[in-house]
Amino acid sequence: MKETTIQIRTEFEKVNAIRICMNGKGGSVEQELADYVDTLYKKYVPQAVREFIEKADEQEQPATRRVTRRKPVSGPTTEDGTETGGED
Repeated sequence: MKETTIQIRTEFEKVNAIRICMNGKGGSVEQELADYVDTLYKKYVPQAVREFIEKADEQEQPATRRVTRRKPVSGPTTEDGTETGGED
């Protein structure tokens, strides 16, 4: 899925206190908020809608295609693929 940015206004002291208390615990305010957005998504968006979004996202991703190079044809050939002869 494409990503977006959400900006919120809140008190600096609260965010700073969270960061200080989280220090050394292997987390970040940003990651916690991203996890909470996922929780809200699962809580409010119906399962059928989530499945539709996931399928649409899969179809948007370009499919990888295998390209096969073919041997160039150098002249006229017979039905079995062998060359009929050179140019005169």
